[in-house]
Amino acid sequence: MSNIDWSKLRKAADIKEEAEAARLAPLIAVEVQWVEQERKFVAEQLEAIEDGEPVTGTERQWRDYRTQVRAWKLDAEGYPDSSMRPTRPS
Repeated sequence: MSNIDWSKLRKAADIKEEAEAARLAPLIAVEVQWVEQERKFVAEQLEAIEDGEPVTGTERQWRDYRTQVRAWKLDAEGYPDSSMRPTRPS
């Protein structure tokens, strides 16, 4: 007769949640990297504006975009779907 270790019993919902987390992990990693790159790009655009260089968009648009980029994280609507990312000023 074998003993069952009930503490190791996994519910279907837990298995589904773990599978979803595993599916999302690489997408989240891409989005984290994208946010880091965009924040650097925004900083360069704001610096160019301060130096009087021509850039697409206004300082206010770039500052608003920076706020949107910072908010692009796990709780954001659409995250981590890259097609839902904030768009750069144009």
